[in-house]
Amino acid sequence: MRHFLIFLLLLPLVILAPFAAKGQGTRQLSAARQDTATTLATQDSVALAAPSGDIEATIKYSAKDSILFEVERQIVHLYGDAKINYGTMSLEAAYIEINYETNLLTASTLADSTGKAQGVPVFADGGETYAAKNIAYNYKTRRGRISEVVTQQGEGYIHAEVVKRNDNNEFYGLHSRYTTCNLEHPHFYIGAEKFKVIPNSKVMSGPFNLVIGDIPTPLGFLFGLFPASKTQKRSSGIQVPSFGENTRGFYLQDAGYYFAWNDYVGTLIQGDIYSLGGYNIDTRTDYVKRYSYRGSLSLTYDNFKNDEADVERAKSTSESIYDALPPSQRTVWIRWSHSPVQKPGRGRFSASVNAGSQLHQRLNYTSSANYLSPSFNSSVSYQKTIPNSPFSYTVSARQSQNTTTGAMDFVLPDLSMSMSTVSLYELFSNAPATGKWYENFTVGYSLRARNEVNNRITGRRLSGVSGIIGETVADTTLPVNATNLQEIWENGKQQADHNLSIGLGNYKIFRYFNFSPSVSYSETWLDEKYSYRFDPDSQKVDVDTTGFGRVYQYAAGASLSTTIYGTAYIKGKRVEAIRHLIRPSISYNYRPDFGDARFGFYQTLITGVNESTNQPRVQTLSRFRTGAPGSSLSSSMGFSIDNNLEMKVRSKSDSTENKFEKVSLIDNLRLSSSYDFAADSFKLAPIRLTMNTRLFKLMDVTFSSTFDPYDLEYNDAGVGRRTDAYYFDPQQFRLARLTNANLNLRANLNPKASKTDTPSPTNLPALQQDMDPLLPEYIDFKIPWTLAVDFTLYYSKATSLTQDDRVDKTMGINGTLALTEKWQISYNGTYDITNQNISYATVNIHRDLHCWDMSISWIPFGTQRGYNMTINARSALLQDLKLTKRRSRWTR
Repeated sequence: MRHFLIFLLLLPLVILAPFAAKGQGTRQLSAARQDTATTLATQDSVALAAPSGDIEATIKYSAKDSILFEVERQIVHLYGDAKINYGTMSLEAAYIEINYETNLLTASTLADSTGKAQGVPVFADGGETYAAKNIAYNYKTRRGRISEVVTQQGEGYIHAEVVKRNDNNEFYGLHSRYTTCNLEHPHFYIGAEKFKVIPNSKVMSGPFNLVIGDIPTPLGFLFGLFPASKTQKRSSGIQVPSFGENTRGFYLQDAGYYFAWNDYVGTLIQGDIYSLGGYNIDTRTDYVKRYSYRGSLSLTYDNFKNDEADVERAKSTSESIYDALPPSQRTVWIRWSHSPVQKPGRGRFSASVNAGSQLHQRLNYTSSANYLSPSFNSSVSYQKTIPNSPFSYTVSARQSQNTTTGAMDFVLPDLSMSMSTVSLYELFSNAPATGKWYENFTVGYSLRARNEVNNRITGRRLSGVSGIIGETVADTTLPVNATNLQEIWENGKQQADHNLSIGLGNYKIFRYFNFSPSVSYSETWLDEKYSYRFDPDSQKVDVDTTGFGRVYQYAAGASLSTTIYGTAYIKGKRVEAIRHLIRPSISYNYRPDFGDARFGFYQTLITGVNESTNQPRVQTLSRFRTGAPGSSLSSSMGFSIDNNLEMKVRSKSDSTENKFEKVSLIDNLRLSSSYDFAADSFKLAPIRLTMNTRLFKLMDVTFSSTFDPYDLEYNDAGVGRRTDAYYFDPQQFRLARLTNANLNLRANLNPKASKTDTPSPTNLPALQQDMDPLLPEYIDFKIPWTLAVDFTLYYSKATSLTQDDRVDKTMGINGTLALTEKWQISYNGTYDITNQNISYATVNIHRDLHCWDMSISWIPFGTQRGYNMTINARSALLQDLKLTKRRSRWTR
């Protein structure tokens, strides 16, 4: 009777089951299952409300094969692709059992006809997922026991024989393995007897050791702590150092601590220590404000110590100072980058600072660009455009330094203001334009004021003058330190430049010609003005500085240009036509003789008597250190011809032969020169011939050359001197004399380079990135190979019969080669063909080991010559799990 009453209570649920089912197919159960079943659900999948009691939410379950109800025992059996959803918890498996009396869910696999287990149970709760052979979970206490489990925590995976889960969503593992390898049988793991996992927080273990390829290693520790956050929230922590050997001895590098002050600012303080006594301290702060700006500030202090015996040995054996070892010294370097988000009507503050001690970049190799670059530039600026006006201004500070000579230049500050070109008619009239010629007049203005400071004390001397009072010939470069700051600052020069541009419009003449007249005016204010006096007693010139100086100049000109099109229709098999585009242009410019005494820019001085002619020696000297206009009348006409050659061909990809594409034969071929009517000699300027094009969508060709229209006259010593006689001789087929030429060929032979005009993908490193040269960069194994070849030829004609013409030839090559899907080779080198030596070369070999990376880097030449072999775990979580072997030229 009791069984019958329970059956009546469950009967409505069975009747309603078809309405909640996902499908309507039925499956006949086996005789064994029918014998043990009290109630049978004939639907493939059901979603039923569970009996009331300790259940806090509706249990929704389904099965693809069948569902069995044991009413008396209050147990439900789900067979075939079984699924359960209970609140935030879900469970999937080949077989699931629900026990309402014990509040227990049990899941396991089922064997197929071959005996192979199918349907591995997958348990998910609160964003955590577990895959295991057997799962038992109490949905009331929220505790569970899982056998042979695999679960992902952050970037890592945990394999355990048995896992118990408590009501705080924490679980404990027995005989556990922690790894970042996603294979069922991982290549490596950290083995421990016990693990405790706090989801989205950390993984903790007792004593552990590292196992690689199922071979235990002696590497381990008394306890382990691994982050396991999926949100990647920033947190403070210790940075584990790496160890090895290089030119500075045995080292511990990059030991430090990261301070995560908040979500927007973080600071890393790290250092290196070397067995030869040197050390390095580096601090870097990154900051960001969303929708406003982001930046990074770093400061590095390096105490470089070297073995003095090695230094002396390097000096005696090195052919170049770049191969020699530098002596012990202290260096410092600062980097600051600040990039704002541009907002309309708002100012823009930006910074790019890269400065420090002269040899810091050579002692601390971070990139090929920094190592090879002879100079570094820094700037800090604020710029703004005033809304609803043509005015804008910029306030900046700039610095540049030469790491070869030690020279530094500062511009502190640099102020600029400009007014964009506006119409004069619109400035003085509100009436609409009527098309009159004077309505095309425009005006623009710019101002730049700056204070220039450098550590080079220029020698006190005058060009063309045999001697001055207090003369010093050599320049002096002062070290930039606290002792010399005052002298360096007093060596500064102040200058302000004004430029006024006046446009007189653009007019059509005879339908096909464009005529553009122009007028310009510029003025420079200087902090110094010189006056000269010849001292007959000392036979030297006395230079007196009188203070503020003003220099101005003005000029007028006009240009006339047109465009000529010529098309030759060929009607060939593929070539349809060839078009020649010619843009001739002539211009005229006039500038008065600002060397005239009425302007006061130059001073005429009698500096004695010429002994050979017994005539007074007269010299014209500029009264300003810079900015003085030319001391002669200029009335010159310039001319240029630009050419473009294109070919129209039928597309290979179009079967109808009605689609054409344009192929450029010559992008631009330019011939230019000028003729000065007012010059007393050498009226015709050197002729420039330049050309650039892209051939076969693979090779970029750039050519430039200079021709001198005047001949050379050689003296008895064979030294040539220009004469005011043209080199042109049609009978000897002489047009002009070649003085120099430069040819550059660069071919990008990547597999996809010929199929598109856009640059093909490459594995080549960006030279702007700071990185360890002996550590691997990003490798894209999808690119089978890349190859770029660069050839440069420079020619300079000698002006002496006793000298040979100068010919410099260099060739560069870089690229990658994927030997297999796992092996990649990259290379980069420059060969000086003229001197027959390799200027720079690197070779990198990379091997993808699934969850590991192996890289071999080799630098065969220069101070950094040596090799490095690194095997490291790929996951950023275990970035310090690596083995490095490094050897340099000077490592003993």
